Amino acid sequence: MRRPFRVGSHLDVTRAQTPYTPGPMFRVAILLALLASPQGPEDEARAALDRAEKLARSSKFSDAKAAYERLAKKSPETDAGKIAARRATPSAYLGWDWVVEHGPSSNRVDIVLMGDGYEMEHLKGFTKLAADIPPLFERQATFREYWNYLNFLRCDLLSADSGVDGFGREYDTALNASTGATFAGHVVIDRARVLAMFAEMPGHDNLAICFVKNGVLGTGGGGIATIGGREATTTVHEWGHAFGQLGDEYETAQSASHGAAGRAANVSDTEDPQKVPWVHWLEAKHPGVGVYEGAAARARGAWRPTTTGCTMASGERFCIVCQEALVLRIYAYVDPIDTCSPDPQPIRAQPALELGEAGLTFDVQVMRPTSHALDVTWWILPEARFPSTGAGSTPGGRAKTGLRDRSRRGALIPITDEPLQPARGEMDGQHQLKLAAKDLEPGKYLVVCRAKDSTKLRGEKWPWVLKDENGVLESERAWWIVVK
Repeated sequence: MRRPFRVGSHLDVTRAQTPYTPGPMFRVAILLALLASPQGPEDEARAALDRAEKLARSSKFSDAKAAYERLAKKSPETDAGKIAARRATPSAYLGWDWVVEHGPSSNRVDIVLMGDGYEMEHLKGFTKLAADIPPLFERQATFREYWNYLNFLRCDLLSADSGVDGFGREYDTALNASTGATFAGHVVIDRARVLAMFAEMPGHDNLAICFVKNGVLGTGGGGIATIGGREATTTVHEWGHAFGQLGDEYETAQSASHGAAGRAANVSDTEDPQKVPWVHWLEAKHPGVGVYEGAAARARGAWRPTTTGCTMASGERFCIVCQEALVLRIYAYVDPIDTCSPDPQPIRAQPALELGEAGLTFDVQVMRPTSHALDVTWWILPEARFPSTGAGSTPGGRAKTGLRDRSRRGALIPITDEPLQPARGEMDGQHQLKLAAKDLEPGKYLVVCRAKDSTKLRGEKWPWVLKDENGVLESERAWWIVVK
């Protein structure tokens, strides 16, 4: 149910005998139809490529492969023919499809699921595997709370072989998986191959979980997690490395030489409580958070924030420090404000919406975590608060747009004016402000809407995020209005 914000008492927030002669509109329609149909080799090849992709998306992988081969042979000089030639090789990209789509890719975390070592007769098995992965995330406490923020896509990759390189053996697979230099032989993949597969797909975030059919254990980093087989705990753990940039909280050595310990949100190379990355949790005196030696696969020389239970060790739930890092990473991709109407304006924009007798309605849809609501606050600020020159009072107009990494935007400058009414969350995420000219004196005003995730869940004493240096938990939209 939408709830308008209010200010004062008036705001709601001839037939057979005549031979037929085509008329001019009919002739125009015929001309447009001809122009819209394929006219040359490029258009014909593009149409053939589209048909092949549709076959792949319908899980008709053998038919799609054959269609790519025909197109590559028939139209090798066309752009579509060159794409088909890549997809006609023994190990290649065939297509993609949604597994879970919660919203537009432009404002969700897109996680691409890939498979390596899956031959043609096994591809439908990978389809089943991909369908089983999102529920792993939905069951995990941290990702369950932000479940609506995640999209899952399946990238269908054909491999000529099903093996993993290593021990003197080489196999032809889509992602060139190999055995890593660890005691247990953790599986790794060729990052360049993953990036090449990303290039075949439409918009995404270059984030992937790659399942190696005959691999063991897993690795993760730089947005890509590699899983040997399909073990659930390994999947979420390696995603913590790949997406959250988290370190290991166990102390068992995995290889003979692994260099310096390094630092992560949950791993320190010093035991100095004033220099560990989670110092703010220590200062807040969160129970259970300390500085404990044994991390990053080392018994000595690396420290972690908690003693037991974290997914980055062997537990089912992320510790509070890791959880904070993951929430901040999610908001680096996802804007708290999903959509709004009318379209927002930069704060320095000169045109203004005229507030007449009919009034204006501003609608904002914010993101919806699973069990708590975002706080939304509105202001109507006189133009005098925003002089025509200078830096302005909020960074909304000068914040760079189009950046996928929202952490590069920087924090919003606080607004000290009184809001229209105290901020409160709406569980459906819909917020509305109605204005009428009679409610404001003549002049120019800035309508500002801000949404913020407190990360405070009902019944929990502590928020999930204590420190948000880059202001990713908060977002703003603004509109100039004029009352004549």
